[in-house]
Amino acid sequence: MVLILILMGVSASGKSYIGKLLSQELDVSFIEGDDLHPPSNIQKMKSGIPLNEEDREPWLNAVKNKFINVSKISTKPYIFVACSALKYNYREHLRDVPDNENIKVWFIYLKGSKELLQQRIVERKDHFMKLNMLESQLNTLEEPNQDSEGRIIVVDISKEPDKIKEEILEKILMIR
Repeated sequence: MVLILILMGVSASGKSYIGKLLSQELDVSFIEGDDLHPPSNIQKMKSGIPLNEEDREPWLNAVKNKFINVSKISTKPYIFVACSALKYNYREHLRDVPDNENIKVWFIYLKGSKELLQQRIVERKDHFMKLNMLESQLNTLEEPNQDSEGRIIVVDISKEPDKIKEEILEKILMIR
């Protein structure tokens, strides 16, 4: 059984950075969801235009197909994926994998205050997501609920990255 661990949250929550830290620590695969956006999506976001459902559907399918394909060739117990998965139905779509794939999908919600997220966006360079898009993402976000969804780990991102990494490692070892 391969655990697909999707680091989710709005822009600047640390999905890619924390995902890379975790995958390096455990020597497992990391899939960058942003790399799977079609060029039209990236252009929209660079232009400050929020993605709509039609934009997200092929992207979510690409993310899901990628982690299924990587899991088929992986000999490791975990695969980390960075994917915003802002809405419940997006998470359900990503969780819905055929039983014969021998994978289980979990979400790690990187939760932070609006102020912290704004600060991170302002400080980072060379990313297509700009500050004006954060509000749209926060409005779109349907925070995951462990009781109603299950297979959710919530992590406060106000700590140092190494502390976040250690907390996640502790929690995923408990679900193995």
